[in-house]
Amino acid sequence: MLTLISIIIAAVAGMFALTRQLHMLQQNSYFNSRYLSWSKENFGFKTIFSFFLFVISCSFVKVDWLVLSIVCVLALIKIMHTFSFQKKAIKPLVFTARVKRMYITAGIIFAALCVCAFLFENVTSYLLIAVLALFYFPGIVAVLVNLINAPIENLVKLWYIGDAKKKLRSLDKMKIIGITGSYGKTSTKHILARILNEKYNVCFTPGSFNTPMGVVRTIREYMKPQTEIFVCEMGAKNVGDIDEICRIVKPDIAMITSVGPQHLNTFKSIENIVKTKFELADSVRKKGGKVYLSADNSYINAKSGEYDSVTYGANSDSGYRAENITCGPTGTKFDVVYGDNRITLSTKLLGMHNVINITGAVAIAIELGIGERDIIFAVSKLEQTEHRLQLKPFIKGATLIDDAYNANPEGCMEAVRVLGSFDGMKKVIVTPGLVELGEREYQCNYDLGLQCTKYCDEIILVGKERSKPMTDAIATTDFDKNHLHVVASFKDAVALMQNMLDSNYAVLFENDLPDNYAK
Repeated sequence: MLTLISIIIAAVAGMFALTRQLHMLQQNSYFNSRYLSWSKENFGFKTIFSFFLFVISCSFVKVDWLVLSIVCVLALIKIMHTFSFQKKAIKPLVFTARVKRMYITAGIIFAALCVCAFLFENVTSYLLIAVLALFYFPGIVAVLVNLINAPIENLVKLWYIGDAKKKLRSLDKMKIIGITGSYGKTSTKHILARILNEKYNVCFTPGSFNTPMGVVRTIREYMKPQTEIFVCEMGAKNVGDIDEICRIVKPDIAMITSVGPQHLNTFKSIENIVKTKFELADSVRKKGGKVYLSADNSYINAKSGEYDSVTYGANSDSGYRAENITCGPTGTKFDVVYGDNRITLSTKLLGMHNVINITGAVAIAIELGIGERDIIFAVSKLEQTEHRLQLKPFIKGATLIDDAYNANPEGCMEAVRVLGSFDGMKKVIVTPGLVELGEREYQCNYDLGLQCTKYCDEIILVGKERSKPMTDAIATTDFDKNHLHVVASFKDAVALMQNMLDSNYAVLFENDLPDNYAK
């Protein structure tokens, strides 16, 4: 009986232990391969210690009262740790319908083991070992339920996609604008939607809903019968991802904001990134629509000759080009020139990349019949996109530049330059660096470290291992090491700054990575 009680308690605790693993599986987009890569990278003392405890527990499996005592203590620790981790998580587990289905499947597995233990006393000890294995190593359960649920999830996915397509067919007069790029797509989406709102009823993908199912959810939940334009952000981590979204929404207009070394760990090469981004242009070309390309990106320029495209940017050969650019802590002023026309624009947005993004949005807006006066007004009212060079009040009157969602090399370098434009103020950067850059990750972070030494008075790096390329770079300069700090988390960085800051400080939060990258 005590063994059966041990099995039940271990099963309940195993369900709690599963939370951390489903959290990481969710942050790895439910791909077992990515989750297993994360597990491999995070294999360490805790895993070895869990194996040691598992062996000890199995050694005493015949001593009912001792096993029950061990299980009770460990179960309490595991449950407390689960609540503590979720409370401290940068981005806690989101209890979506999919996650709930995974919990149900895991519950069925644990319940089946408990029922078998009740019915078949002769194998109770072996079942206890099995439950203990799942308790100590809940990653096995996470992968298992993900595999078991895969057919169901595929059916759910197909139903949602079919429902979204049906809704799009009912809005056959609506124009669909697809926006993709290694960076700049989210900001450009918000800018374009704001300008187009001066004349049209616009729906756009909220937040980072740039996956196929994120786009489907937008169509089903946010799109109204009166929608005239749908601005659809399209993200990708693998070849074919953009094409999958295009087959759902069938865009009329394409915009490619950039191509760069993002997600190289999954794309494997820049060539694959170029191919994937231009899946959007290929889709629109087949439909006879227009393609808008950034002329300031070398990878895009090399490919643009294959398309009848409209170009934009600061490049002098651009069809829509930005000129007379002046930037400062309060915003940016510049001209957009096209043909014999010139529009002078002022915006609160910071950074050269936002000038390019606005220029591209203006190009599409003019083609869709938005008047110059409406464009000038809309651009003047643009608000900073959340977590993208967003100005906020901070500790003790300091100014915070929140760029937490920026994760590309060029954008990060530009953000540091923006920090440097805050003349007369002490400048602090808090960053863990860049990820998912494959073989280029070390060099890009090394370059970011050098960039920080040029503009920053205080450098706070997050993660001892994660920040090593930046510390290596900083060590080669004459930057005062007393002003270099390495902390474990953003919360630790904020605690460090409590006694550092005053109203004369500007602080840049650069790329606040989710929990699956913490190390």
